[in-house]
Amino acid sequence: MKKLVICLFFASSVFGMSVRNGDLIGSGGAGLTFGPTLLLLSPELEYVYRSDMNFGGLLQMAIGGSVLFTVDGKVRYILATNSPKMKPSFEGGLGLAIGSSSFSSSVGAHIFFGGGFDYFFDRDTSIGTMFRINFAPPLDGVFVSWPMIIGRFRL
Repeated sequence: MKKLVICLFFASSVFGMSVRNGDLIGSGGAGLTFGPTLLLLSPELEYVYRSDMNFGGLLQMAIGGSVLFTVDGKVRYILATNSPKMKPSFEGGLGLAIGSSSFSSSVGAHIFFGGGFDYFFDRDTSIGTMFRINFAPPLDGVFVSWPMIIGRFRL
């Protein structure tokens, strides 16, 4: 069994594909929103434009006593560091927010920016977190979303 694991690890590192321009990255996150506090799910799809910049879409779905959905286009910038494993990133985007219950309006514009980091297991897989400040003026202004765990995979 140990030899099989070593062979699979060697084969994946030799034949494994690295993220290149034009690749797609799928990700999913789980966490919380604050203002109001709700359970957050956040699937994403990103297009690798450069090794340090991705463009894509983000869907934030927050459920609890209220319901909040955002659909956004976004840009994510990954900072180069001395560590090949831990990389900080910043993102921003805009789109549409839809809310119910404790929100004063049901539909509005949405703008967000955030910062976080990713820990890269290899060039195709990472896990991280992102702290986002969201502005949705028709939906009571500002709320915070924090997908505490985000898994990213090259498709």
